Amino acid sequence: MRDQIRKYSGFLILLALLAVVPIGIARHMLSESRDDAYVADKPNYLAHQYPPAGDAELTPRLARLLGKEMQEVDAVPRTFLAKLPDNLADLVDAKKRKQLFVSAMLPIILRANELIIADRGRLLVIRDRLEGGDAAGKRQRSWLEQLAKRHRVKLTQPATTEQIDTLLFKVDIIPPSLALAQAAMESGWGTSYFAQEGNALFGEWVWGDEEGILPRGRDDGKTHRIKSFEYLLDSVRSYMTNLNRHRSYSELRDRRAELRTHNLVVTGPALAPALIDYSERGTAYVSDILSIIDFNDLDGLDSASLMATVQESR
Repeated sequence: MRDQIRKYSGFLILLALLAVVPIGIARHMLSESRDDAYVADKPNYLAHQYPPAGDAELTPRLARLLGKEMQEVDAVPRTFLAKLPDNLADLVDAKKRKQLFVSAMLPIILRANELIIADRGRLLVIRDRLEGGDAAGKRQRSWLEQLAKRHRVKLTQPATTEQIDTLLFKVDIIPPSLALAQAAMESGWGTSYFAQEGNALFGEWVWGDEEGILPRGRDDGKTHRIKSFEYLLDSVRSYMTNLNRHRSYSELRDRRAELRTHNLVVTGPALAPALIDYSERGTAYVSDILSIIDFNDLDGLDSASLMATVQESR
């Protein structure tokens, strides 16, 4: 009887090990692959880091990034912050504040554009299949429907090459200089209450049940809130989707497509005049955006790119 009990107990232990060991291995592989996950075609937040509370908490890699003039960086490190440093408003030196803001935001903006480029790649693959007489696969169709819905493009079943072209027209990058200038304008170089409390960099409004921050001094009868985000990356992606789908920015998309047609670099100064409807200030707003880009040499960042791998960022 005892031998049977020992045998049975050993069998249970073996089963437990078979259940636990693969989980442990999977967790180890996940931790080892987190860096590489950045280059995938979907957002990854596993290794996003919160900014340091002070210089003592700066990691060497983050210190190198936050201490650089980004215009002088050939390849931008893949250091993605979850939120902005909370000491931006305390910096007396305006140049240092801007440098810290750009250093924190540029990798995020480039990552958002990288995800858009990945979407464009998948669209081109589907387009090639359709032109070759093949139908899109089930997973491709599901992904395509989600992308079309997000960009307010109607699809037939099956989708047509013309509909894919419409998506390619909308799903495209926003120049870093333009995104940085608008983020700086709307958030006071990252010092605003909305930017610090909710990663609300671009002043997007929401209504109803959507999560948002109640504006201070909101006019009577107004019901809007300022859209908030858990991660800076989500804020930037929402802003880019807004420019890529809203009817108010159709001229921006036309200008961008024209540059693409002539194989020219898509720059902030080239697209900024199409933002006249972004603010009630109209042409004055556009003028201010162009001034921010020019005065801070942000257009030099429109050709910036992320380092190929996380390991090179270290």
